[in-house]
Amino acid sequence: MLKDVCNCEFTNSFKIEADFAADPIWCNICGWNLDIDEFPLTDNLKDELYQWAKQYKKIPINEHNVIGKNLTEKVKEELKSDYRIVFIPDK
Repeated sequence: MLKDVCNCEFTNSFKIEADFAADPIWCNICGWNLDIDEFPLTDNLKDELYQWAKQYKKIPINEHNVIGKNLTEKVKEELKSDYRIVFIPDK
């Protein structure tokens, strides 16, 4: 579990969600935007997440959501079962 990354004392539940000028990982409990560098992800995946977040509202919603779902699966693979990761689609 990650400690001191948000308002929660300990959490292992996170969501992948794009928003303007924010890292795409959030605490699924308190909603705090988290620093992606706190996660043990490869630099390549971090870059993919940053690029996806930068496209927020610039590409069609369906395309954005498909990419986000795929990235969420990659995050799950890299973090293994230590974390609960969900994708929040744009509407």
